[in-house]
Amino acid sequence: MNKVFGIILGIFLFFGVIFFFGGKQLINILSNSNLGYFFIALLTQFFIIFLYVARLKIIISAQKYKLRFFRIFKILVSGMAINQLTPIIKAGGEPVKLYYLAKSNIPATKSSASIVVEITSELISFYVTLFLLIIFLSVTKYLTAKFLYIGTIIFCFVIIGFFFAFRFMLDKDKIEKFIEKYVLRFFKANAKISSKIFSSSLRNLFLNKSLCIKIFSISFLCRLLEFFRIYFIFLAINFPVPITLVLVVWVLEVLFSTVPWLPGGLGLVEGGIISTLIIFGIPAPFSSSMLLLDRFLSLWLIVIIGLIGFYFLNKEIKSSYR
Repeated sequence: MNKVFGIILGIFLFFGVIFFFGGKQLINILSNSNLGYFFIALLTQFFIIFLYVARLKIIISAQKYKLRFFRIFKILVSGMAINQLTPIIKAGGEPVKLYYLAKSNIPATKSSASIVVEITSELISFYVTLFLLIIFLSVTKYLTAKFLYIGTIIFCFVIIGFFFAFRFMLDKDKIEKFIEKYVLRFFKANAKISSKIFSSSLRNLFLNKSLCIKIFSISFLCRLLEFFRIYFIFLAINFPVPITLVLVVWVLEVLFSTVPWLPGGLGLVEGGIISTLIIFGIPAPFSSSMLLLDRFLSLWLIVIIGLIGFYFLNKEIKSSYR
């Protein structure tokens, strides 16, 4: 009930903030937008989703399991939709993906290892890209020095965290002891076999250099495509901006989206980014128009597609029991 209330409140805040800043001019800007550029932005977002599906398929294939591309697509977008609908990132979507991968005849140990590797590549690409952009935007005076200091401190903690995390994940004995101590006490004793399979699978995936190069390349390519999506949306509303402002928008979207708030950061992301763009000299109606279109592609489109995928996955599962 609280989740439904949060979603309703978030939607109200989303449109409230957008129309508060945009006013009547918002409708005029959107009605006169360049559909060709918006279509390119739409295709860019679909290509990002395609790459996400390809990345997960590559990880699954590395464990000698075959799963149809469209099946992975439905599983992935379902998980992405649930992630967007939960206030804390990755709070609900990953268990959803694990559940449907298990229903696709992939053992829980193997699917869990796959999701851990997928999340790791995604997080590293986000934090590395974010840190490099903060350095660049601070040097070019688009962000104050405070962002650079704070970003450097956070990045150092992230690097230290990943260092110890990798040391832990590459040590099978430590993983097995951790699982046996904190997880397996809730299960039967023969579940120890599963912990050994999981730790072995995880270690093999991370030590597969060819696999790591592929999935990390895909993750960083997705970040680049996100820049292009934002750039083409600015062109769609007939308000071209320098690439530095595109990078600022991306950084702000990431920062505001990571704050525990309403589902999808609704209200917080819109208010924060529009206010910042106004400071940079972009009129409020154009700022709100750009964000409305970008959030449609990066948030609402994923939620809609994900819920449709969720519906068909459940329908397939029910039909298999008949």
